Amino acid sequence: MTESNEITSESAKTEGGEPTPLELQVQVERVSEVERKLDVQVSWNDVKGRLDEAYRELQHGVTLKGFRRGKVPRKMLEQLFGKHVVKEVAQRMVQDSVSQALKKEGLNAVSEPKVVDEGIKEGESFRYSATVQIVPEIEPKDYFGVEVKQRKPRVSDEDVATALRMKQRDHTAFKAVEGRNTQLGDAILLDLMGKIDDEPFSRDDALVELSDPPVEPLPGLAAKLTGIAPDTKELELELEVPVHDHAPGEPCPEGEKKRKARLLLTVKDIKQKIVPELDDDFARDTGEAETLDGLREALRKKLVAEDEKRARDEARQTLIREITNRNNVPVVPALVEKQLDQAVRLQLAMMGIDPEEAGIETSALKERVRGDATEAVKSAILLEAISKKEGIEILDADIEKKLAEIAAARAQNVARVRTEYEKEASRMAALRARIREDKVLDLLMSRATIIESDESPAPTESEAK
Repeated sequence: MTESNEITSESAKTEGGEPTPLELQVQVERVSEVERKLDVQVSWNDVKGRLDEAYRELQHGVTLKGFRRGKVPRKMLEQLFGKHVVKEVAQRMVQDSVSQALKKEGLNAVSEPKVVDEGIKEGESFRYSATVQIVPEIEPKDYFGVEVKQRKPRVSDEDVATALRMKQRDHTAFKAVEGRNTQLGDAILLDLMGKIDDEPFSRDDALVELSDPPVEPLPGLAAKLTGIAPDTKELELELEVPVHDHAPGEPCPEGEKKRKARLLLTVKDIKQKIVPELDDDFARDTGEAETLDGLREALRKKLVAEDEKRARDEARQTLIREITNRNNVPVVPALVEKQLDQAVRLQLAMMGIDPEEAGIETSALKERVRGDATEAVKSAILLEAISKKEGIEILDADIEKKLAEIAAARAQNVARVRTEYEKEASRMAALRARIREDKVLDLLMSRATIIESDESPAPTESEAK
């Protein structure tokens, strides 16, 4: 189906410096559910006005031998710079008129337009076509009353013990070693450099813990550092390093080949590690319980609450997948690519890698998560459609609540976080989108049939690989 609209205007630029709307004729063709082709004609009056303006600017700026500034004849400028001027004017008219036509037609383009133009011809309208991808309008269905399995929270005694050890680690203190040599329980911060066989080896700010088993960047290093003087600044030593990695404290298999490490160590700090006893005094020091058993119970309740939230989040994702399967949501390739770029950047950032600086080829990483990215885009489109259909609104109170949650997680002032988000329109828009999605999912979950289950949800495509 082809639609036609005419847009009338003034010319050149507004007082604010923005391009004045052009006189256009636009035909919009529905290529597919997610693509529209715009056939655009810009009137010759506007084309001529833009060309005249470009040549006036060039005339005032160019200097040619034999002519005063601003006095170079138009004909000479056309001969010397005509091709460049015509090309630039055509590009600007495309940029200005595409935005204008999309706005008039109410089309939300999510891709850069693919433009084919016929060039500027004397006395004729400037013609071009531009194909863009859009977010499709869909009519959501069958999204209430979905049966969703939600697993029961799972917290084992070992989970509680691990949490208790983490709490113990958080309350571990360190004090300077004085008047004795290093011994079991000490921690040493140092820089290493040297070679393992013929390969260079270095570590900055390496931590060696003289514990059982030891924490050490190279096997045998803790033993070499046990009994050294507290004023030691540098050490040269040799180690026999196994070819294969082993668990800390695990002996090497008999007869395994080893490599020789020759190292220079720069000792930066030596501290005694003071680990608190796990007793009632420790529990009281945490401020969370009066007894050790009470602390264990408090940790268990916290772990249960956290796992309940994870289970609910898993159920929400299951719900999204189910209602997406019930609706025919078209794939928007441009949005999928944006989702892939974001996912890969996040994955590399978590690994401490800048893909541009490292020159990493990301195509394989993208293909690994393409299925998940596609489903995420389809789900987002569907949730937005449900939001519109159900009339879900984002209130100021919703934004304040979310900003308070972000501030609490960062241990920052709410006003500071609010200012940070208000400075960038894109961040505030993303925040509103997150709030809207949460409100839609809360509505869907409130109208779903929740079935408690001991089963875990099926893994996503990327998790299964």
